Amino acid sequence: MRKMVLLHLVVAILLAGLRGSHGLAHEGHSARLPDEQADVIGFRTYLMANIGDNAKELNDKLKAGAVAAAKVNAQAIALHATRIPALFPAGSVSGTSRAKEEIWQQWDDFVKISRLLQDEASQLGVTVANGSAEAASAQARKVFAACKSCHDQFRKPEEKQ
Repeated sequence: MRKMVLLHLVVAILLAGLRGSHGLAHEGHSARLPDEQADVIGFRTYLMANIGDNAKELNDKLKAGAVAAAKVNAQAIALHATRIPALFPAGSVSGTSRAKEEIWQQWDDFVKISRLLQDEASQLGVTVANGSAEAASAQARKVFAACKSCHDQFRKPEEKQ
């Protein structure tokens, strides 16, 4: 019973931190957090941009030799990846959404790739904690490959203006 109460407390604190966090792990990210229920596409766009910003920052840290400092970025990516399927309710497209219809037509594949991203980013968090730049870079490539795989299959290309 005590463990369950503690678990609920930890989850509540983590969720409160996500909702109230200005940076969501990386530097300089917009403090505006769209309401997930009222604006699922806006929240999804925000969260995906946050994953991308964390990936860029993580890569920059690894290139600079700040391997241990990249842990927070890997953890943020892994955490945000857990939310990806819930941010794509059926038919949630708009004029600004880059989501392809294939997401819902190939739902199991979409979920599988989001789980792969979560797993690879979680492993990266462990790898960077061990301090090996070579191992961290190799694992980071797996994280970036998971992102690319999903984008190649399920995201429309950016429109040129």
